[in-house]
Amino acid sequence: MTTERVPTPGNAVLLTLVGGIVVALVLTLLAGPTPGGVLLGADLAVAAVLRLVLPVRVAGALAVRSRGLDVAILLVLAVSCLVLAGVVPTPV
Repeated sequence: MTTERVPTPGNAVLLTLVGGIVVALVLTLLAGPTPGGVLLGADLAVAAVLRLVLPVRVAGALAVRSRGLDVAILLVLAVSCLVLAGVVPTPV
């Protein structure tokens, strides 16, 4: 008997966020650390909002711990990236 794997919406959420991280890394390579860091911080902030509003079944791999702790960790990481993006000097 074969069982079919049905893709869950959580996989799409995670793949979209990973895609945003890849774009942020490419932007860092092409345009410098400031725009890449801002985009990475924005991606982490979006992940925090998604974890806050989506149910666990849809959030998928974003749901690791309790909702409040996941959101707090993602927001701390987002703010850290945004602050570091503003502080790091852009090479000339």
